[in-house]
Amino acid sequence: MNDPQHNWQKLVAAARRASPPPVETKPVPPGFASRIVALRESVIALARVLLWRRWSVAIAILCVVVFLVILTLQRCTEATPPLIDTPELLPPAP
Repeated sequence: MNDPQHNWQKLVAAARRASPPPVETKPVPPGFASRIVALRESVIALARVLLWRRWSVAIAILCVVVFLVILTLQRCTEATPPLIDTPELLPPAP
């Protein structure tokens, strides 16, 4: 049978051969951390604005629906007099 240790050694040797050359790291530019923090703050502010806009549109639609419901209830239950009074019908004189 195959030796499992031999298979692992072959795998390790293949991984070592295929490893990329080490990458040279550059130092972090000055002010990088403060820019990232400022970017984070601007992203949070943008998210708040977008959330406010989304909810304000939903609230505006809800207000229009409530207004229409109240208007319909008022119009349907209120009996208004006609704009022109109908004349009284007098019976014909003999």
